[in-house]
Amino acid sequence: MKETYLFGIDCGTTTTKAALFDLKGREIAIASSKEVKVRHPEPSWAEQDMEDVRQAAMTAICKCLDKARVEPLKIACVSLSGHGGGVWLVDKSGKPVRPAIIWLDGRAGDYITQWKEQGLLEQLYDLSGWNLFAGMGPVTIFPWLMDHEPESLEKASKNLTSKDWVKFCLTGEISTDPSMASVGLVDFQSQDYSEDLLSLAGITSYKHLLPPIVPAWNVAGFITKEAAEKTGLKEGTPVTSGAFDGACSTLGAGCYRSGDACSNIATAGVHVVLSEKPDIDPERIYSLMCHCVPGIYYRTSMTMLAAGNLDWAERELCEKERIEAEESGISVYDVINKKIREIPVGSGGVLYLPFLQGERAPFVKPEARGTFFGLGDWHKKSCLLRAIFEGVAFSTRHNLEAMLKNKSLNSLYVTGGGSKSPEWTQIIADCLNAKVVVPVGSDSGSRGAAINAGVAVGAFESHKEAVQAMVHREREDAPEKENVDKYNKLFGIYKSLIQAMWPIWEKSSSVGVEAWSK
Repeated sequence: MKETYLFGIDCGTTTTKAALFDLKGREIAIASSKEVKVRHPEPSWAEQDMEDVRQAAMTAICKCLDKARVEPLKIACVSLSGHGGGVWLVDKSGKPVRPAIIWLDGRAGDYITQWKEQGLLEQLYDLSGWNLFAGMGPVTIFPWLMDHEPESLEKASKNLTSKDWVKFCLTGEISTDPSMASVGLVDFQSQDYSEDLLSLAGITSYKHLLPPIVPAWNVAGFITKEAAEKTGLKEGTPVTSGAFDGACSTLGAGCYRSGDACSNIATAGVHVVLSEKPDIDPERIYSLMCHCVPGIYYRTSMTMLAAGNLDWAERELCEKERIEAEESGISVYDVINKKIREIPVGSGGVLYLPFLQGERAPFVKPEARGTFFGLGDWHKKSCLLRAIFEGVAFSTRHNLEAMLKNKSLNSLYVTGGGSKSPEWTQIIADCLNAKVVVPVGSDSGSRGAAINAGVAVGAFESHKEAVQAMVHREREDAPEKENVDKYNKLFGIYKSLIQAMWPIWEKSSSVGVEAWSK
């Protein structure tokens, strides 16, 4: 297919990206929207104006096409990636019923507490494969709406997700895909909505709000005349069903086979191991969903913070490094990378627990907090910074081991901001005793969406062929034997420190220290 292009749209929580690729995976152009505000009308609530999200997507598409200067006729297909969870209600005319309740929302927390007390959480996990969280989606938020805002459910015709809403704005068609539907709603055997699960959550009466499920790699609609006028895309261009952003990012990094593993070291940590069987975890640690590749399942363990720990340290501790970066015309993170190269494995005896916002994987502990251990008056700031890099690497290993279940790991694909640091990826390789592969490109989510677009229109016969053509390696980091042995010893101390801190975190929380004022 000569001069054929694929368009990927990645609907992030606050920013939408649009990227155009050729069939060799070259990034022709990429553009981002302005930030979409997350509103907090009540403490712990998190909502977005759906019109703002629509406009962000349209803007990103226009900007990308302007940069690319490619004839829209040559774009064979469009596909989407988007953040999951939440509730996005539309009425029969397709208009939003209320602001979107997004995955960050915590209003349904009391329902999870009640289900835990009633012994229902384990049953819900065994049906859904998910450790529930408040903003997860209909399974948690519908019960809240039923009790507090029933009129919204009564007005609604369908419930969508972020990328499904944008897809509707582009095509006028309503659907979701297996990856999004399997966030707590699907029976993995039937590949359809679980009647038992809906009944246990008490939301059977609103099953009609759940949209049809169309595979991510299938065409689900076509660009409408109105959308073409607003974006510059050609009317009639096929649009695929799209998928959960974590699944698209994993695919865009090169993971499509059973056994492939990927860690996205972004603000949060998203760790994934692919499987050919929908095996729900008997230990109830990891969550399970469908991948955006046929016949492949997606085990995932998601930490509260990964690179977010370094963002905190940069903000609070690194004024000197920021000045040095400005004077040198480089990034502050380049300065930090340079400084930690001077510090040996083990950070001179400093260990860091990366739990600045509590933790949800591979254990659930809201009371957990970030902890530096082993400080002496001889330690430098660089020791603390390296300890943060190592603490996130230990967390990565902890989560992957929970999913691998004693199976070995030969290589790990790493994406996200953390992948830009060769020092960090080398530490991860040494800590896991596995080769770390960093893919080329600025956004693996939109690349994964484009891969699904290529499969949908026959540009590639399979996801395997598409990945081989469109995903390329920027670099590889092999583990260094001497460092592997040291990190094995340190990882044991890391896990012991978590166990030792467990009751102290609880005691600190019960005392209420964080709420004390003057």
